[in-house]
Amino acid sequence: MNGVMVVVRYAKRAERQAERDDLAELIADFDKANGPADPEAVAAKQAMLTGAAHPGGVGGVSG
Repeated sequence: MNGVMVVVRYAKRAERQAERDDLAELIADFDKANGPADPEAVAAKQAMLTGAAHPGGVGGVSG
């Protein structure tokens, strides 16, 4: 692997880490303002967005 590819891969990793850090900060701000998110509601929304079945059919998605 040449030096340019190494730099590109490093830059992409750094960018992804910055995005994760930003997301973590947004979640912490949300939790501070609103309290922690309900895990069941989060799972239901995730299932709805990904098309995955959610136990109990919550969110209009049935298993």
